Amino acid sequence: MRTQWVASILTFAACVGVEHSAAREARQQGPSCLVTTVDGDVQGTDNGASCTFLGVPFAAPPVGALRWKPPQTAVPWSPSVLAATTPSPSCPTVFSGSPSGSEDCLKLNVWVSDPPPTQPAPVIVWLHTGGFSAASANFASHNGRRLAEEQGVIVVAPSYRHGPFGFLAHAALADEDPTHPSTGNYGLLDQRAALQWVRDNIEHFGGDPWNVTIAGTSAGGQSVGLHLVSPDSAPLFQRAIVQSAFPTLRTPTLSEAEDRGQEFAARLGCTDPSTLLPCMRLKTRDEVLIAGTQAMEQVVEQPNRVHWRPIVDGLVIPDQPRTLFERHAFHHVPLIVGSNRDEGWGNFITRSFPMGVSAGQYESWVSAEFGEDAAEVLAAYPSAAYGSPMEAMARVVGDGQFTCEARRLARLVQGTGKPVFLYSYQYQIDDLSLDHVIHGVESNIVFGNNYVPPQYASHALGESDLALFRTMSEYWTTFAAKGNPNREPSRLVRWPAFTRPNELGRGPDLSLILDATIRSAERPQEANCDFWERRFLRPMTLDVPASMP
Repeated sequence: MRTQWVASILTFAACVGVEHSAAREARQQGPSCLVTTVDGDVQGTDNGASCTFLGVPFAAPPVGALRWKPPQTAVPWSPSVLAATTPSPSCPTVFSGSPSGSEDCLKLNVWVSDPPPTQPAPVIVWLHTGGFSAASANFASHNGRRLAEEQGVIVVAPSYRHGPFGFLAHAALADEDPTHPSTGNYGLLDQRAALQWVRDNIEHFGGDPWNVTIAGTSAGGQSVGLHLVSPDSAPLFQRAIVQSAFPTLRTPTLSEAEDRGQEFAARLGCTDPSTLLPCMRLKTRDEVLIAGTQAMEQVVEQPNRVHWRPIVDGLVIPDQPRTLFERHAFHHVPLIVGSNRDEGWGNFITRSFPMGVSAGQYESWVSAEFGEDAAEVLAAYPSAAYGSPMEAMARVVGDGQFTCEARRLARLVQGTGKPVFLYSYQYQIDDLSLDHVIHGVESNIVFGNNYVPPQYASHALGESDLALFRTMSEYWTTFAAKGNPNREPSRLVRWPAFTRPNELGRGPDLSLILDATIRSAERPQEANCDFWERRFLRPMTLDVPASMP
């Protein structure tokens, strides 16, 4: 990027669909990868074909009195120049049993091509994975450099509060601010603040603030689905990509979350109502993390492990997301949604059953998870039909929590008339998991990044991997540009728009199979998804049964 963008005064509401010539005319020759934002100049790293900007603040540090409050406006650094050349710390988490990270973490990364776009470029805001308990914008699998260089899209990746810092709910927190009578969901509000930063600043990087796609996998995809039903997020994005997530499953309620918040405060030793909030805010990072010990994804909850997740608080998330989707009370935008072939395999099972699953363990788990529906689940998923009880358990988790909820979300969005594009990712890399296509592996291919520990075994992308990257990155960025993944003309297989069966039951749910050979086909697991269609479950990776009301 050989130019410097100078901030221009624009009335954004009047600029929808209008070419941003004023901003382009304001560009001046200057140092490489230097951009002027509303808060000051930002110096990035020149990669040759792209510029990388790391650790750009999008909100004030949520420390001290701002802990467990909605994100506040970032403090400008002008006239200083911000050196955005090194990764910022992740938000606090427990990694390998040890607390790490910094509360001063509300920062984002930007990748943009060099030379910069000559026309306002589409923007992908990538919300990171991590089970709402870990990871950050610096997650190696989701580095946006290659996608920006080869496809011309601008990639923005924010960090956000997670664990007890991001999703603690307590009645005292809801009562302290009459302008925000809610609690919990601070991590979702951080993501929204990052979207507001994009609206206000991305033009200076060459991006189009009115052509923003929010995307993510796992917890990131879950976040995307929740922003679809969060009213105040709606003006901030125009398209959505939900990968391997389940926003239509039952979400914890405010009362459930506040009960957990009371337990958490007691573990911190903060029980006096008159001093409860100051007491909690004076605790150290490590004290908070230890009191709110993080839970990794698993199908059997372990003692003293806590899942921290978004909640139905009545404000950020007004009602159960599935109810809002069914009422069409969500932001109607084009959607890509899909899942991987073997979502339930890998960490979900092996963390709980490192020695394998016996037939008795499988039946006991189904009974505990599904209660009075257990007999029907066992009849639909007999272990003998899947080679082993472990494979049967993985298929129950994969279908019931991921694959079939992707179909449900596709049907609900398609019912509004907005285009929906459904996929099944089936590309197998045995270095990662022999004979299985596990949760999360598709995102490395979307971004064109090697697989590295500790998330995966080492696997450098080979030619067949890169061929799939070129295909998927074209689909994803074409969708970001215009709400349809198909270019005209294109070398790629045409991705059919999702259309659910008509009232006579004729016509399949169509999807795109992403594999070494790309093909359109009837959606996999249709019969199994018909089985799950009438059920309204909780995730099978929480510490309460999936069938619990």
